[in-house]
Amino acid sequence: MFTAEERRNYIGGSDIAAVMGLSRWKTPLKLWLEKIGEVEPDDLSKIEAVQLGTELEEFVAQKFARENKKQVRKQSKMYRHRKYPYMVAHVDRLITNSDELLECKTCGIHKKEEWEGDEIPNEYILQVIWYLGITGRKRGYIAVLIGGQTFKSKPIDFDKELFDTMVEMAKEFWNHVKTKTPPPVSPSDNEVILKMFPTHNEEFVENQEIETKIAQLQKVKSNISVLEEEKEVLELDLKNAISNHIGILTEKYKVTWKAQSTNKVSVEKLKADGIYEKYLDKSSTRVLRITANKKAA
Repeated sequence: MFTAEERRNYIGGSDIAAVMGLSRWKTPLKLWLEKIGEVEPDDLSKIEAVQLGTELEEFVAQKFARENKKQVRKQSKMYRHRKYPYMVAHVDRLITNSDELLECKTCGIHKKEEWEGDEIPNEYILQVIWYLGITGRKRGYIAVLIGGQTFKSKPIDFDKELFDTMVEMAKEFWNHVKTKTPPPVSPSDNEVILKMFPTHNEEFVENQEIETKIAQLQKVKSNISVLEEEKEVLELDLKNAISNHIGILTEKYKVTWKAQSTNKVSVEKLKADGIYEKYLDKSSTRVLRITANKKAA
C-alpha cells in the first residue's frame, strides 16, 4: 500500500480514467490538485467496503485461478513505462507461464448491471489496458465478486492504439502537474473550484476577453428559464388529464401522479421552542451572480 505522498509522484492505473476525463469519481482538475499536493485524496481506508475488498482480493484471485485452470502469483514490483518513469503499474496478480495478468475487484449487488453480459466499467477497462501497456503483456483478465454472491471473470486484450492515446494524454496531464498549470475544468468541477478558491477579497478582475462567455451564460440561463416554464405547463396539462386517477397509459408511456409522504422539520416550531439556534450549523459559500456594470453604462 502506497501513501498519498508517494502517489503524487506518478500516474497509476487508478488515475488514468481521471486523466482522460472518463472517471465517474474524479475529474482531471481534482486529480491535478492531489498530484500537486493542494488537496489530500479521499481517505478510503476506513470505508468497510474498501477494507473488505482488500481482504477478499486473494479469494477472488484464487477463485479465478480455479475456474480458469491458471496459476496466479502476487507481484509487489512497481512497473514503469520505459520512456516515462512517472507512468507506473501496480498489478494485482500475474498469470504464470503466460503474458497475461489479473485485476481483482469486488462490488455491491446494486452494481450488478454494470457487469451484465460483456459489460465492464470503463474505468477498469482503461486500468487493465494501462497495466498491459506498461508491463508489455498482451491479455488481461478482470475478476469480480458481486455482492458476495456472483463471480465473473472477463478477458481484456491489449489495444495499442488506445494505449498510445492514453500515454499522450498522461504526458499532457503530467505537464500540467510539473508546471502547476490547472487542466481545463469539467462540468463536475463546481465543488473542486470552491475548494480551490473558498474565500474572496474585495478586488475585481479586469478581463474583457471573458465577456463573451458571460453573455453566453446569460443566454443559457434565459433558455433554461423558458424551458422550465414550458416544463411546468406540460406537467400541469398531464396532471389535469389524470385528474383523480392514478395515471395515464399510452402506447409508449406510463405516467403516474401518486401521493408521496415527506417528513419536514418545522423551523418555526424550533424557534418557538427556543432550540433553533442550538442546532443551527452556520456555513458560508460563494455564489456566482451576474448584473450589469453600472459604471460602464
